[in-house]
Amino acid sequence: MSRPEPRTLAIVAVCLALVAGAVVVLSSLRPQPSITVLANWSGDNEALFRTSVIAPFEKKYGVHVIYQGTTAESQVLKADVEAGTPPDIVVLPGPGELADYARMGKLQPVEDLVDQRGYSQGRQTWMSRLDVGGGGSHNYWFPLKTDLKSIVWHPSSVPGDRLTAAKTASRDWCLGMGSDATSGWPATDWIEDILLQQSGWQVYQQWATGRIRWQDPHVEQAWRTWQQMVGAGQNAQTERALRNDYSAASAGVTANPPICRLEHQASFIRTDPPWRNGKGDFVASAQLIPHARPSRTWEVSGDLAAMFRRTTGTADFVRYLASKDTQQTWSLQQHGFSADTDVPVSAYGGDQTTHKLAETLRDSTAVHCFDGSDAMPPAMRDAFVQAALTFLARPDTLATQLGTLDAVQRSQPKTTWLQSVCDRT
Repeated sequence: MSRPEPRTLAIVAVCLALVAGAVVVLSSLRPQPSITVLANWSGDNEALFRTSVIAPFEKKYGVHVIYQGTTAESQVLKADVEAGTPPDIVVLPGPGELADYARMGKLQPVEDLVDQRGYSQGRQTWMSRLDVGGGGSHNYWFPLKTDLKSIVWHPSSVPGDRLTAAKTASRDWCLGMGSDATSGWPATDWIEDILLQQSGWQVYQQWATGRIRWQDPHVEQAWRTWQQMVGAGQNAQTERALRNDYSAASAGVTANPPICRLEHQASFIRTDPPWRNGKGDFVASAQLIPHARPSRTWEVSGDLAAMFRRTTGTADFVRYLASKDTQQTWSLQQHGFSADTDVPVSAYGGDQTTHKLAETLRDSTAVHCFDGSDAMPPAMRDAFVQAALTFLARPDTLATQLGTLDAVQRSQPKTTWLQSVCDRT
């Protein structure tokens, strides 16, 4: 075989260089894989999610995350699904709404992507299983973050006897019903919690799963108790509540003179100015609700992640979100708590109030029940919100409101309700 001429070698070398350069150019032109995520976080919360969760994922997996944050999440999601363009991943507060999509065949199971050992405590609350097609039951969501309800916030300086007097002192309550497209949920939180504390988790679970009527005496008593506690129908109280956004309600605590001293609100409110830096504390709402049972029963809520489309990228993202490391990082950055018991309480820093909230959320001897309206079918949830706002302004319409809610309940097929909302059966 003859040896190649130097000129031939030079030509070959140039060709190889050109091919290599073309490969680099083609690689740079190849579109980066991407996934879409819809959630209700905006502003500071969106910025935290992008920097502490999304950015590390993109760097590690080379997958671009297109995030959309909106307070009108349910409406946006419904429109996207109807248009055939749902997000790949959605984070919703309502298992009832997610169950609807699962029964439509829109959601993908996630149990193989989530290490359920850490989530096993309270699994019936956080990770309900559904059998939507006769192919066995599956988990279609997992809790990205959780919060404790059934609590009342107060300035640390308020004495115990003043807290007790608040059972009938409606002027003491900080009230705000506004929340953009989801206005009214603070009202349903009140009624749900009163029912839970007065009648126990068994009655609460029957009600939240559509097995007892809205005109049941236990349920009616809860509405009447709320009327008594917050002064429903009293012009000044009602106008203030309907005018205020929930996020501004506690501003009355630091007014001069104070407008209010107590707030029935979930654990996330602790980061608001009046309750921040140890100036606020909380008690179990059962201590202030008239005729409450002496039991450790808590209403809880959560932001639940679900998957509409399964690809390598979406599976990696769900697995990443559910991992201990991400749960711990996210817990350090925002105001919620991880449901993963493998995340230590120390992850929340050294604040005693925050530790107490985290420990209550994972107390295996207590009963935890998911937010009732969030667990209901969307049509039932929306009707409940509207009825609660109307009742706040016009408590004399209660019989009409409950009758309407019973009619909506009858219109919902039994298959649209969750079977359990509490971590007891």
